[in-house]
Amino acid sequence: MASSSANVLVGVATVEFPTGADIGWCTDGVMLTVSTDLFDVKVEEVVGVLKRVVVDQGVTVTLNLAEGVLATMGKVIPASAEAGGTLTIGNQSLQSGELKLVGKNPAGFNRTITLSNVNPSGEVGIPYRKSEISIVPVTFSALVAPATGAFGTIVDAAA
Repeated sequence: MASSSANVLVGVATVEFPTGADIGWCTDGVMLTVSTDLFDVKVEEVVGVLKRVVVDQGVTVTLNLAEGVLATMGKVIPASAEAGGTLTIGNQSLQSGELKLVGKNPAGFNRTITLSNVNPSGEVGIPYRKSEISIVPVTFSALVAPATGAFGTIVDAAA
């Protein structure tokens, strides 16, 4: 396949967590990262690697929230919950659910990334600075589905 500027991804994505609940505006885009740990199979009789085997994988989604409403903070700060205008941090169950990202594919149609089960993870810092937007960094870590061994899917719409 020849290279083409038409194949370059451009644009924004919506983020839903759990699915159906838009988490609001973000800045700096959304980053989907797939990490893979490999084991190099080697034997004494051959110099070099004979084969590589996947021993572990992880999928994370990172983004910077620009909308700091408490309902959203209750979804993205690990083990927190919002009820009646009060955010309780800690002493809660770890949130989990399906995460859906919808952006555009190179043809301009929807590309939907669905991770079947994620938890908010990592540190969440909420800055308060004079004359600046408070950007809240968020990380979601995907869990593998035991029945399929998959984290999720990426599907391009045809039209």
